[in-house]
Amino acid sequence: MCRKIGIPRALMYHYYYPAWETFFEELGFEVILSPETNKEILDKGVKMAVDDICLPFKVFFGHVRELVERVDYLFIPKFISLGKNNCVCPKFMGLPDMVKAIFAQYPPILDPVIDLRYLFFPMRRIVYALGKRLGANMWQIEKAFYKAKKKYEEFLKVQQQGILLDEAMKIVNNKIKFDKNKKDNNYPITIALLGHSYITNDHCLSMNIIRHLQDLKVNVITLEMFEPEVLEREADRQDKKLFWYYNRHVMGSAYHLIYNKRVNGLIQLTAFGCGPDSLVKELISLRGKERGVSILNINIDEHSGEAGLLTRLEAFVDLVERREMA
Repeated sequence: MCRKIGIPRALMYHYYYPAWETFFEELGFEVILSPETNKEILDKGVKMAVDDICLPFKVFFGHVRELVERVDYLFIPKFISLGKNNCVCPKFMGLPDMVKAIFAQYPPILDPVIDLRYLFFPMRRIVYALGKRLGANMWQIEKAFYKAKKKYEEFLKVQQQGILLDEAMKIVNNKIKFDKNKKDNNYPITIALLGHSYITNDHCLSMNIIRHLQDLKVNVITLEMFEPEVLEREADRQDKKLFWYYNRHVMGSAYHLIYNKRVNGLIQLTAFGCGPDSLVKELISLRGKERGVSILNINIDEHSGEAGLLTRLEAFVDLVERREMA
């Protein structure tokens, strides 16, 4: 009988799921994914989590709840750093321990430590240790790692060609075909939606903001459409280096768009209670004001409503259109 590995459809899922799925399936496991975030999952997560963590982490526990009784393993990596001179939010490091503290019963947790700051070939060492724990041999692990790496690179490349995350995942999993000649919407207004992928690309948390913008006849671009090298270079416009990895990329994408006049406006989607988000939001707003770029800041929590969001979006798009016509 095929053993099952559960992956919560939250947080780092939005960055790495195609690679994770490929790796585990190559080792002979069945990957079970929790459902898309909905009101029930959101409410469960909020009830289980402590009050002082931000909404995306609260929702994560709701997704874990959907999996604990259905799988043989839970995959919850401990993220510390994704490269030299950077860190991610410390809450990522504590996720496996928080799950153990919250749930009375849970399957074995696969919690590799992702710290890419110091070691030679750190990712290979991490996957070898994980594969051995699952009973795979060296050849099986190497083959799985190679295929997962290729799938991840393909996933990034598709997004960098202007494809939104949901569609990119379907393309790399061969659920739909990638048409290079497909014409994008040629609307007169282009707005960048900036924020962590686990907020902007979670339809429940973001309150369907991408669809609402498209309904308002707006071209939407996200930071995943830019190469990491571009984001790193543009983030260096800030005098002091920001060491929060994903916040640095949010800032880099904003500076790239602001200084190169690539969009008609920016929308920053942030989580209430996130300190780095609050800092980066102010830095981006200052640069946008200096360069005359319209910026809308939207802060979400479990009490945010879709009706109020739509009203703000309609007003912002109208403002941008009037400004462009002036």
